[in-house]
Amino acid sequence: MPFDTIAYGAASAPNSKIVAATVSSSAAVTAPTQSVASAQKTTDTNAGGIPQPVSTTCMACHGMTGISPGGSMFPDLAGQWAPYLVKQLNNFRSHTRADPMAKAIMWGMAASLTPAQVQQVANYFSTQTPPKAKMVNAKLAAEGKKIYEGGISNLHVPACMACHGPTGLGDPPYFPRLAGQRRAYVELQLHYFKKGLRTNDPYAIMRYVASRLTGPQITELATYVRSLPGGANE
Repeated sequence: MPFDTIAYGAASAPNSKIVAATVSSSAAVTAPTQSVASAQKTTDTNAGGIPQPVSTTCMACHGMTGISPGGSMFPDLAGQWAPYLVKQLNNFRSHTRADPMAKAIMWGMAASLTPAQVQQVANYFSTQTPPKAKMVNAKLAAEGKKIYEGGISNLHVPACMACHGPTGLGDPPYFPRLAGQRRAYVELQLHYFKKGLRTNDPYAIMRYVASRLTGPQITELATYVRSLPGGANE
């Protein structure tokens, strides 16, 4: 999939146009997803309206409100787009997301979820307050910002914001919210893509991008997205 049609650092270009230049058709990246408002209602919640899988399983690593209380290898889920979370949970269930962390943890965690629970969990986390920007190494963040906003033209690396947005809010269902995400998690996932260990990215977009990044550049990018405030999803 050629990426030389993507403008490096095209800050004013709408995401939809950039995505259309990236994949064969805009329809290919539009999947029917269930909105928060129309999600199937179940009684599988506790008295506080928290889905039962969240209160019994997810919270151990991701926190009750989607902010991970434990090791930084576990991503914050608060404010993440519901369609993206649905896709990832279904990929765990079908084993099409098969990176080492997925195999070791998420395959087992997602195995018993019903389709209704998958939607319910995704909807719940998507409505939680997103993670706040964190203080980071300013030098690393500055270098990461250059790549995020401008790409690396001589290596045919497109700007990250082409798909994830200028403030890291993402574009569901395939491009997740990155703003405020834990640095170690972002770094780990980029290395998985780089090594071909994670392969559930549409059209191998992330494998293409990550394969052209050095280890230090991955660290710089992960540092920068951790510093993005993002704000609430629109």
